[in-house]
Amino acid sequence: MADSTENLKAAATEATAKMTSAAEETLEKSKEMFTKSTKTAEKVAEGVIEFNASVFKSAEAIAKKAFDNYVSNSTAAFEDAKTLVKSGDVAEFYKSASAVYTKNSEAYLGQAKELAEMSQKALKDNLDNVQKVYKDAFAA
Repeated sequence: MADSTENLKAAATEATAKMTSAAEETLEKSKEMFTKSTKTAEKVAEGVIEFNASVFKSAEAIAKKAFDNYVSNSTAAFEDAKTLVKSGDVAEFYKSASAVYTKNSEAYLGQAKELAEMSQKALKDNLDNVQKVYKDAFAA
């Protein structure tokens, strides 16, 4: 009877040791996963902050340029109106109006091209930032 009790105690001790070992291993793997996921989350957060800063910087530059265009165009409109008011007759008015129209069309086209180029560059730069953030955060 003593042998069977000893055998049961030994088996129980061995089972407890195996369960403890498995639990410790599982806990260690959980810690590793938590550490990895925390680092990934930190990288993503840092990347999102960097991306947002880049987007705001791009948007600010584009908005500033658009506002500068607005101010320039408004000033030009008043100057053009002065020119048209000074016209002595219909022929002179028509000639001045045609010149104003041509000048403004060229100016607006140039401004539109410049804003389009700035927008395209901002989109490319921000796309590059997104790709970098993704690559850094989810690197193997």
